[in-house]
Formats: sequence, structure tokens, C-alpha cells
Amino acid sequence: MIHVLFSYQGKQISAQTINAPDDSQNQRAKAELRGVWVTTVRNNDFPSPTVYEHGFNVNEFKKEFNEVIATCKKFNLNALFFQIRPEGDAFYPSGVNPWSEYLTGEQGIGPGVEGFDPLTYVITTTHAAGMEFHAWLNPYRLTPWKNKSTSKEEGLAKLSPSHYARRHPDWVFFYNGQLYLNPGVPEVTDFMVKTVDEILNNYTVDAIHLDDFFYPYPYPEGDKMITFSDLSPDANTYQKYRVDANQTIDKWREANINSLVYHLHKTIQRYNYTHQKQVAFGISPFGVWASDQEAPGGSKTSPGQLSSLEEYVNTKLWIEAGWLDYVVPQVYWMFEDALSPFDVVAKWWNDVVAGTKTKLYIGLGLYLYQEDQFWQDPKEIIRQIDYLRTLPNVSGFVLFTYHNLLAERATTEVMKQAMKELKKHI
Repeated sequence: MIHVLFSYQGKQISAQTINAPDDSQNQRAKAELRGVWVTTVRNNDFPSPTVYEHGFNVNEFKKEFNEVIATCKKFNLNALFFQIRPEGDAFYPSGVNPWSEYLTGEQGIGPGVEGFDPLTYVITTTHAAGMEFHAWLNPYRLTPWKNKSTSKEEGLAKLSPSHYARRHPDWVFFYNGQLYLNPGVPEVTDFMVKTVDEILNNYTVDAIHLDDFFYPYPYPEGDKMITFSDLSPDANTYQKYRVDANQTIDKWREANINSLVYHLHKTIQRYNYTHQKQVAFGISPFGVWASDQEAPGGSKTSPGQLSSLEEYVNTKLWIEAGWLDYVVPQVYWMFEDALSPFDVVAKWWNDVVAGTKTKLYIGLGLYLYQEDQFWQDPKEIIRQIDYLRTLPNVSGFVLFTYHNLLAERATTEVMKQAMKELKKHI
């Protein structure tokens, strides 16, 4: 039986239309990837507001980024996952997305420094340090969760006049005080393809990297968790674009995300073929795909643990279909976690990528030393790295997030101790 993954612009994409992974691509790199995410949204990691609070200061920008690279080298890291599109905006001159407010203080306003391209600088500096540069994008999020709006109209008014969402408000939905591009609108997928194509043709990135935010996560309201399906702000879009009356809204949503991933895969593949390049495509999903009680082939984790499959993110399918060059599941739990123990989840991913072309890096929750009261063993992160090195299909790890490497920003004693251990170990 042909399993249809999604329908796009009148064409059905099925498992049979996907090229099988080339066995020659199954060879794992001998070098371990040791990466860190550098978060620009809300200026969480870089740059500090000092860069733009009195007009864009190019020297301060360079100084702060040079410090990022110097810190990475102290920890023996060799890959930077740098957020270049945090909220439908850009850390680079773009004909598709407006300048980011986290770069200059106001969305749509550029640095205004003649001859200076921030993204060119960070990529060149990263490569000069012998590190890979992974261009990290969020595809759908448009407004911050810390500065929520009371209505869709209020949220749209906060965006730059030239913003894609301002020009196409019907392709945006409002959920939990935030705006998102609607994955169910085919033109939104086209827009993301154009966004990635522009980056590929203008910058020497080593990879295009997406995070775990596709359809938004549940949120608490009183003593209840409100899910996206509870509110269904995309119900009208579903009625307009579903394949047929038999396609449920949940399957339709999953198909929308499948379509995005497939088309980005083909875009990057086509660019590499045309230009004889090797730009990789990677995604960092939520750590648990599904428990074995939720779906066949799932991990032996608790069904009480949120899963990415619940959020319409079918990473396992993308790996099996050959659409991803690498995957970085966010395994942000301790070995002793009751719902999803670190080793159980990591081993599950190790087994999933076996025999495929997809490399596996594991995302490690360094930030938990400051945000989770149960993270009290400074050697927990070392134990996790040591365990990953015993798994044959794990090719490295990525730490979340950069500022947690800085001793001066540590808010707990255990974090300070963990950093000392980490610096000695990797």
C-alpha cells in the first residue's frame, strides 16, 4: 500500500517517491562534533543590548562575537549553531525577511555601517577559528513569548511594515499571545524555501539548522494544559487545504510539517548538486519522538512525557526517508529521570539512525544546572558525554546554551562546578 506523506500543489508525495539513502553516505565521520547553540532571540546569548543601545556599534559587535569564539575554543568546541532568524527576521541583509530587532534594537532597521554584513563577519570568524557554522532558523515563530499581545491585530502592529506577516495577515494565526506563520498555507512553505535559498546563495554556511518549534507547544492555564488542538486556530485553513474529507486535522498538520522538511531537503540537495557544495540539513526536535505506548517503534519512556509526535513532528519518518543529514534531539533529562531517562532516550535515537544516512548528535541541557533544582550533580553532564561516546551511531553533542559556559553568568554553585568539570573533560 502506498503511504502518502503529504500533498503539495496537486502532487502527492509518497514513500515510494523518495530516493533510498545511498549506502556510501552511511559512513560516520571519525571526528566528534562538539557544538553549542548561540541564541540571539531576546539577546539571550548574543549580542548584548550594548551593541545597539546608542546606535549600532560595529566594534562592540565584533568584540562580543570574538569573545564567543574564544570561549568556544576554551571548551574545545568545534561547531557553532548560530541563530540567524529568531522571529521571522534576519541577522543579515535580506530581500525576504526584515532586519532583526535583536541585532539593532528595532525590527526592519539595519546596522547602517557601510560595507559591514554581520552574518559574513560571524561566519568568516567562525571558520577562521576552525569551527563549523550551522545557520539556525526558526521557521514559523514571529513574536516573543515574553512580550505577548492581546490580539492578532496587536501582534501584527508590532512587526516591521515590510514584514511578510504584515503583507499576508491571513497566513498567520494567533496562539497564546503570539503570532506564527500558518504551516497549512502552501505559500508559507514557499516563503521558507525562498528564505533558505537566499541564505545558501549568499553565505558559506556549513548547514541549515531548524529547532524544535513547529506547531507551538501546550501552555498552562490555571490547573490545565491548553494544547494547540484545543484551540485549533488553523481550523479554517484545514477546511480549505485538506486533501479530502478523510484526512483528519491531526494528519493534515503532520503532513504540513512533512512538506516543509521535504521541500527544504530538496532545495538544499539541489543547491549542493548545482554548486558542488556539501551544505548539510539538520533539525533539533524535542527529545522524545513517542513512547512505545503511543506509537509502534517508540521509546520505552512514559506516555506521560510530552512527545514530538503529539506536536505533529515526525522526525523518525524524516530520518527513514533520507531527508535529514543530521538530527540533534534535545535529550534534556538526567539518567534518573522518571519519565524519560537520559540513557533510554539516547539509546533509542542511536538505534533509529542505524543504517541510515542521518548523523546523530545529542542535544545536552547544560542550562538545567541553573533552572532545574534536581540537577545537583556537577558531573551529570560529563556522565552523559561519556555515555554518548559508547554509542556507535552518536557522532557528537551540542550544548544548550552558550551563556551557560560563562562563569560570570552562573547563578548556582553547581553550575560553576559543572563548568570546571566540562572544561577539563572535552
